[in-house]
Amino acid sequence: MKWHQIRSYIATFALLAAVLSVRQLCAEQKPLDQAADLLSKGSIAEAVTILRQLVASDAGNADSRLLLGTALALKGNRTESIEQMAEAVRLRPQSASAHNQYGTVLSRFIEVEAARHEFEKALELDPQLSEAHVNLALMLAQASELIAAAAHLDRAIELQGDTGVAAYTHFLRAKIWAAQNQVDKAMLELQKAVQLRPEYAEAWSDLGGLRRLSLDQKGAVQALEKAVALNPDDVTAQYRLGQQYLQNGDAGKAIEHFKRADPGDVATLYNLDRALRKAGKREDAEPIERKITELRERSNRASSVALAASRLNDEGIALEKSGDIWTALTKYRAALDLDPTGFGFELNYGLALCRIGRWEDGATELREVLRLDPDNAVAAKALYIADERVARPPRPN
Repeated sequence: MKWHQIRSYIATFALLAAVLSVRQLCAEQKPLDQAADLLSKGSIAEAVTILRQLVASDAGNADSRLLLGTALALKGNRTESIEQMAEAVRLRPQSASAHNQYGTVLSRFIEVEAARHEFEKALELDPQLSEAHVNLALMLAQASELIAAAAHLDRAIELQGDTGVAAYTHFLRAKIWAAQNQVDKAMLELQKAVQLRPEYAEAWSDLGGLRRLSLDQKGAVQALEKAVALNPDDVTAQYRLGQQYLQNGDAGKAIEHFKRADPGDVATLYNLDRALRKAGKREDAEPIERKITELRERSNRASSVALAASRLNDEGIALEKSGDIWTALTKYRAALDLDPTGFGFELNYGLALCRIGRWEDGATELREVLRLDPDNAVAAKALYIADERVARPPRPN
């Protein structure tokens, strides 16, 4: 279970929630309220202009700094965003909400330990702050501290009650139960999530997947049909529904959903082939079989190439540890030339370029890593820093 995939919750939804929080606190301050309104509409640049003016005219206004830090985070301005949030917390050290908002910004920039500290501080100041319980649970789950994460989610659920916002918390709680092989308890949490938010496509998909594992065929189909109706682009839900229809003996419907799932995935192609053959469509199945064979042969060839590339990459790591970063660069480049699909090799190459000050080249490599592996936290954090260095104006001679 990739808990770092869920960091987008903190990076987007929680930041926007922070905007609304500051807006509610500061409704009497019209320019600040105007900036919050602009942010909620996606007009980030205009909001930043107003907020910079507010901070310049009143450096001690913690609310302005909190909102400016949040706006800059939405723009991806790492250093200045963190600086504004840190100053806001310094001005308002006893505000649990401020510490929680600071934690959301740190989370966006993959400053995991610092974010965790801020969420813990927020709860120390206000144990009733449900958002901080959820945010801290995400940090703990990412660190595989599932028992502690579950405790914070349970407390958040208790505080949130039967509200729409609690649907996400139940969804997260289900993931922890599933990771602990407690399928029945996970399904109960997902049922609660979709009860509170009936349009929650991802929760419907997970509920259908778990029902399928527990052999509830009718319930699985109902949940998965709901998931794909809400989000036809969810390839996981399409694949799960195809599997269930195939298991139920309805090859025709299975074919429809396998075709909408990931076309480059061997498991999807294998099941599509089975469904086509069961439906008597042997001619349609033959090109699928050829593609499966081709993918497997390519995978076997890639395995031998990847082994040689891995050796070069390991040599580069050893050289870099010894202080010879320039020779390490050549090893990483050679590994990448041998296996261009190895995003681990590209990550090391990109990081090494950044370390020698080749920020623009490094950023290019890091973007490619994130294209191949969108959840790579190391690459994401490094790219924020690299982009800032590239954008920084040159120093005068």
